Amino acid sequence: MCFKHSFTQKLSKLLLIVLINLVCFAIATQPVFAQFGAVPMRVKVFDGDNITLVDRGIKDRVHLACIDAPELLQAEGEHARKVLQNIVSDEEIYVRVFKKDKFGRYYGEVIAGGQNANKVMVSLGLAHYDRLQEKDCQGYDQLQAKAQSDRLGVWANGTDVITPSQFRRDNKLLGVGY
Repeated sequence: MCFKHSFTQKLSKLLLIVLINLVCFAIATQPVFAQFGAVPMRVKVFDGDNITLVDRGIKDRVHLACIDAPELLQAEGEHARKVLQNIVSDEEIYVRVFKKDKFGRYYGEVIAGGQNANKVMVSLGLAHYDRLQEKDCQGYDQLQAKAQSDRLGVWANGTDVITPSQFRRDNKLLGVGY
């Protein structure tokens, strides 16, 4: 009886340790939410998918994950920048950070005024869904399909459009320009 009781206690402790490790792993692998805007800060919008948050002289560059907005020289490029400016202006901003990209920018979803700016841009047809980060990007493909069927933004003349990535390749634009 003593052996059985001791074995049960050891097994219980082992299961508890495994459970605690699983919970810690799950927490560690979740995207991080960073809050910006709790104190007065400036938001500079570079284009339809890149912003810079300036707080007391410290600049944090953010690339909106899961999307690729038209370049400023493309049709709808300047319009996309202005719409993103309207979305993020005068709002408390949260960024669901997925990672830092090769340009040193935070790569994540921007939540401004309670709305997901990344998804708003796609739903308005002012950004393409970027399938490169599919595991982090749920719902974007449906938003793009709806914008295409409604002929919004870049889809106004149909679905045969030059993507921003193709435009950058054709025009030798490497990187994001800032």
